[in-house]
Amino acid sequence: MLTVASLPLKRALSASVLALALLGPAQAALASTLSLNIQPRTAQEERALGAAIAVYSIRRDLRAGADVRQAGRNHVVRLRQSGRHNRGIIRQRGANHEANLTQTGGHNNQVILQFGNGAHADVHQAGGQSGILLQFAP
Repeated sequence: MLTVASLPLKRALSASVLALALLGPAQAALASTLSLNIQPRTAQEERALGAAIAVYSIRRDLRAGADVRQAGRNHVVRLRQSGRHNRGIIRQRGANHEANLTQTGGHNNQVILQFGNGAHADVHQAGGQSGILLQFAP
């Protein structure tokens, strides 16, 4: 089972949804970016997450090692890959997002999803790493 920190994935996602609901409109205006970083902690979880990202890539017919899709305005993406079998997927929706993804070595898998206004991500992978980063900015 994938985990976030010491919480199982289902609990971590439930806690994130609850936190968003409790923020309310007034609190959300004062809040900074809410980030949920999901990283596997075992080799089995690593393989499962890598397989899930590969299946998504096949379903979306992604043939290159990187796929960037942006909706909105004023987004910035910096993507650096060296080595074989690296896969980076970045989605930005809203405005003023910035994502930096560096993958070296090989066999890295990363998804970065940014929503709202002004989220910033900086992810470095050095071989055989996987992760999903979800960011919500008011």
